[in-house]
Amino acid sequence: MSVLTSDPAVAQRHWRALAVARPGMLALVVALTGSASNLADAWWWLSALALVALAAAIAERAMPPSRLRAAGEMALASIVIGLGFPEAYLALPYLLLPAFAGGLTWGAAGAILATIIAALGMAAGDILARNALLDLGSASSLAAWLAIVFITGAIGAWLLRQENVHVADGERYAAAYRLLSELRVVSRRLSGGLDPMTLAEGILDNFAASLEVRRSALLVRREGGVLFPLARRGDDDGWLVGAERDPVVLDAWTNEVPASAPAGRRGYRVVLPLRVGSRTIGAVVADVAEQASTDELTELARATDEGAVRLETALLFDEVRELATREERQRLAREIHDGIVQELASLGYLVDDLLARTTSADTASLATTLRRELTRIVTELRHSVFDLRSDLDREAGLGETLSGYARQIGAQARLNVHLVNQEGQERLRPEVEAELLRIGQEAITNVRKHAKARNLWVTVSVNPPSAHIRVADDGQGMRDRPSDRYGLDIMAERARRIGATLVIEDAPEGGTVVGVSLGPDSEEG
Repeated sequence: MSVLTSDPAVAQRHWRALAVARPGMLALVVALTGSASNLADAWWWLSALALVALAAAIAERAMPPSRLRAAGEMALASIVIGLGFPEAYLALPYLLLPAFAGGLTWGAAGAILATIIAALGMAAGDILARNALLDLGSASSLAAWLAIVFITGAIGAWLLRQENVHVADGERYAAAYRLLSELRVVSRRLSGGLDPMTLAEGILDNFAASLEVRRSALLVRREGGVLFPLARRGDDDGWLVGAERDPVVLDAWTNEVPASAPAGRRGYRVVLPLRVGSRTIGAVVADVAEQASTDELTELARATDEGAVRLETALLFDEVRELATREERQRLAREIHDGIVQELASLGYLVDDLLARTTSADTASLATTLRRELTRIVTELRHSVFDLRSDLDREAGLGETLSGYARQIGAQARLNVHLVNQEGQERLRPEVEAELLRIGQEAITNVRKHAKARNLWVTVSVNPPSAHIRVADDGQGMRDRPSDRYGLDIMAERARRIGATLVIEDAPEGGTVVGVSLGPDSEEG
């Protein structure tokens, strides 16, 4: 049986509370007994119970909290009560203290054990005093008290469990912090950092240095079991679609050994599993001119194992960063909505009241202007909350998520929205999709805020690892761009983070065009 151990400092606080409660409980027993009977008749068992409390107090100072201490106090107290029964019936509340201590030191098992010891102790005391067990009426009353004793012990066990949860959480957070700190150090020392695409391209380059490669790709598995290319080399005619069903890929992935098979006019298809210990996290798929020997494939697979460890670390690092970013966006949305938005809305009501009461035309004009400005600010903040809460739809994909966002903004700003979504089943990496989504959202938001447009055109084309997003409007263009607008700079920073190209320019026919392109197909946008 596993034994729970709590934070020593917290446990000591609970035991100090028990030490303070013991004299109070003993005084309560004396008061209840004095109100119901003559104390002179109960002196002997009250004195015995006081000696048990004194022994427990001395044991607390002489030894640390332990199961033996709680069990011993419960056994002695229950025997004393059994010896004095039925007059000692009013001393039963004292048993709650060792019951609570039992749950606090041994969890649920301690609560059960304390209840059993209490029942056996009272039965033993009753037999020693009267050579007989309790009658049926007394036994039923004691059963109710034993249930209360168990519940008290269970409360102590629950507190112990809560403490252990907090301690375990703290230890996990500390371990996670140490791991992330180490990852940061490792990232700074590596030439390619912890960027998954850079590491994947490095693995493909090493592979191409050993064999005559016509085209290649590094595949990793995403949610749903679909393989998607993290990096690729050579032409693309849809050869990677359905790669998870390719027999050669399945053979290499399942058996964790290199696989090769003829590929028609393209020579041979070679698949190297990316292995981390006993797991396969991805595969290098390549069409090569000549068949490679078993020894060559084995050596290539061994060379990719180190790169596989780095790649998995980078993917994990990106996932942690994405989750942290998502949580922070949700937290900021809550803070804005529950804080400043509510405060400004309340201020707006005060301005409305001022406007209703004033008789001065100048004051009314100023109040009207102030109310209009407050309404504008609250509207913008609510749009910001909507932006922060708008997250990537894992099922729908980048194109559908951005199209839904454009429809929402178009309805709010009374824009005619024109959508083109060219997106297949293959998906980009989650962190790349997230950055592209934010760039597209910022471009659409700028149309609503600044363009004074009537039409909005959004085009999304995704062909991993390439993608292109185009957001255009028929508004006033970029000629009057304020110098303090940072949204465009943030868009450029996001594009650089994923290796994309961002172009922002005035359209010849009027309005603004924002285009972001990623991958080798970027010139097609």
